[in-house]
Amino acid sequence: MEQEYSSSFLSTKRYAVVTGGNKGIGFEICRQLASNGIKVVLTARDEKRGVEAVEKLIKESNFTSEDNVVFHRLDVVDPHTIASLADYIKSHFGKLDILINNAGIAGGTLDSYGYAQATELAGGNWPENGNWNEIMTQNYESAEECLKTNYYGAKATIEALVPLLQLSDSPRIVNVSSSLGLLQYIPNEWAKNMLSDVDKLREERIDEVVSEFLNDFKQGKLEAKKWPTEISGYKVSKASLNAYTRILAKKYPQMCVNCVCPGYVKTDITCNTGQLVAAEVSSTMSGASERYAIVTGANKGIGLEIVRQLALNGVNVVLTARDEKRGLEALEKLKEKEKNLSHKVLFHQLDVADPASIVAMVDFIKTHFGKLDILTPKEGDIKKTTQTYESAKECMQINYYGAKKTAEELIPLLQLSDSPRIVNVSSTMGKLQNISNDWAKGVLSDAESLTEDKIDEVIREFLKDFKEGSLETKGWPSFLSPYTVSKAALNAFTRVLAKKYPNFIINCVCPGFVKTEINFNTGILQPEEGAASPVRFESRRIESVVEQSFDKNIGTMEEAEQKRYAVVTGSNKGIGFGTVKELTSNGIVVVLTARDEKKGLEAVEKLAEAGLSQLVVFHQLDVTDPSSISALTDFVKTKFGKLDILVNNAGLPGGKLNPEAFHASDVEKIGADIKSWSKLMTETYELTTECVKTNFYGAKAVTEALLPLLQLSDSPRIVNVSSYVGKLTFIPNEWAKGVLSDVENLTEDKIDQVLSQFTKDCKEDSLESKGWPTCFSSYVVSKACLNAYTRIVAKKYPNFCVNCICPGYVKTDINCNSGVLTVEEASQSVVSLALLPNAGPTSLFFHRHEVIPF
Repeated sequence: MEQEYSSSFLSTKRYAVVTGGNKGIGFEICRQLASNGIKVVLTARDEKRGVEAVEKLIKESNFTSEDNVVFHRLDVVDPHTIASLADYIKSHFGKLDILINNAGIAGGTLDSYGYAQATELAGGNWPENGNWNEIMTQNYESAEECLKTNYYGAKATIEALVPLLQLSDSPRIVNVSSSLGLLQYIPNEWAKNMLSDVDKLREERIDEVVSEFLNDFKQGKLEAKKWPTEISGYKVSKASLNAYTRILAKKYPQMCVNCVCPGYVKTDITCNTGQLVAAEVSSTMSGASERYAIVTGANKGIGLEIVRQLALNGVNVVLTARDEKRGLEALEKLKEKEKNLSHKVLFHQLDVADPASIVAMVDFIKTHFGKLDILTPKEGDIKKTTQTYESAKECMQINYYGAKKTAEELIPLLQLSDSPRIVNVSSTMGKLQNISNDWAKGVLSDAESLTEDKIDEVIREFLKDFKEGSLETKGWPSFLSPYTVSKAALNAFTRVLAKKYPNFIINCVCPGFVKTEINFNTGILQPEEGAASPVRFESRRIESVVEQSFDKNIGTMEEAEQKRYAVVTGSNKGIGFGTVKELTSNGIVVVLTARDEKKGLEAVEKLAEAGLSQLVVFHQLDVTDPSSISALTDFVKTKFGKLDILVNNAGLPGGKLNPEAFHASDVEKIGADIKSWSKLMTETYELTTECVKTNFYGAKAVTEALLPLLQLSDSPRIVNVSSYVGKLTFIPNEWAKGVLSDVENLTEDKIDQVLSQFTKDCKEDSLESKGWPTCFSSYVVSKACLNAYTRIVAKKYPNFCVNCICPGYVKTDINCNSGVLTVEEASQSVVSLALLPNAGPTSLFFHRHEVIPF
């Protein structure tokens, strides 16, 4: 089956998984989510019932299986079916936006007749003093199964799908719980305290509570140990699920993670005696998915097509136009073309140059929807090719000030959205390279100092020079000058807004050269193709101001998906720089990173001189700074949507070299002999900890942050640039050597123990007595630990190719260029691992092109 994310406007589509979705509350949740334009994966343990449920949804609703709901089998207590579901989501959608854990069992066998009779006598509710044990049979096996399903099943499903949820710009987890999961229903004070202490709450503590409960149940001590004696497995499982919800919410602050009791519902579990129907309670979990958008200048061309595509993706859209008659005609035309969109699109008159019209629009949105999620200012005007001062002023009023005023008035409503977006439709004409005036270019490109006042100043100067007839002499464009300057100003305003509202997703986009009335339909793209870019970026986050203008003409989405993307850390010089150059020579798009932004940009300029600028982009990265790593991750996610290659090259020597002593020594004799360097190096505890933090923990943190994006590649590669001195033979300490060489029992915690002991011994000045290397000690130990971590990652991700490499003794700054290999030679061996074929070698240590023992 063709992957759905090849669609050029995929990113606005939202995807949901509902466990236990074949009946009851789960079934109705699927219906309501699908009705809101969300693609739902309905899951069930029984394949036949699941398929029947999908068929029933299709029959009763106005959507089709392919467009809105699909089935995938899932037994939440079976790791294989969970893994199968995760693979299905990854390969078909590339991300997940919503996970609703609804699958659950009662934890016993219910006497339906007795239950119905008891609730009927109590007016439809369970009697206040009713005894569940009279109508429900529970035993140890049913309680254990209940906990495996209701708690551990939900937990396992979440853990498997979290990497895909992390790729969403608005991830949601809803755990369907019960009021019986309230801690007031658990008399056991120890358990209650364990589950209510939010600060100390851990998964291990929940496991401890569950284990203790089951042990007491097995020994027939529920009452004696003050556990609930009625539907006890169900109560403890839901209380545990509620506690786990709090852990998740704390662990993933960017996600919305909640648990909900949907009420007393008519379902099979309650023998259909509940007071609420499934449709009423399901809205609790699906209602928040409604999204609202405004598209200005939408009665024709790209604007109208943006409206259509947004509506097709389940967004409620307000189509606006300056001319009311034309706007209503466009609405009718759209409804005739897409008959199922009549309830999704409304019209409202809007003239962006008229403040009163803007205010009327704002009031309409506020009254009808109460919030706004998406604003796409499409309104734009080239005016005549014969330019006058009046037409230039009008162009500025519409293209820049109209878009600006509209955004400013609607921002309060956008702030009420949980995922606000602004997409300014711009043009490649607005790129600063089209403005020769150095002063204007300098003002608009200085992102740090950019303000609205400075943009106004540029526009005033431009209009003044226009009026005086001095455009050419002052370095302004002479062809389509108002349009060019207005779009450049709009791009600059996009950057100002994005900085001012960091929780918004704000971009500008050139949709390409599209067939529209403006260019007498001479463009090369259809409106459908042009509209796809703005719609796609409704859900893309901008991180680097360099990348804030997107040009559809650079290629199709299909071409973008076939490209391969790499990140190389510490790549502004030396082996890292050579690796970037070699990768780009192989057609790979590379993010060159450096701690120092100035040096990084200079490196990119150097590559540009070699004609490789089209395949290289710079992003600042300090591998020891979590916020810097997070910014890089978001950038790669936004810009490329996946990552194919990660080369962890950033590193420190762990000491300071004495250049005078080095140059006075016999360089050829020293070479790579580690002991000979001891006389030339100064090593301190501070330099040691910095080296460990960079070489090991920095590489580890970058890897962990980028793993979800690497998992979206069909050929993920991780290359850890290590050193020959990272071999365990260079570590005399037998305990450390034993820990790091025991592949079967190797864990990240054990590596931490080794590094903790090493740094402790370094601080106490007992390296030699404890059997640690005494020269390049932190470098040796950090590289040995990096090698060990390579093996852990390779074992955990068997479909990756994860290797470490010593590129050889290379001429770099670290060794005062005394190496025997050139950077180019060393980089070739690194890149050969980055470009390994699928099913290539993994979990190995290479010395250049040869495998060596760890």
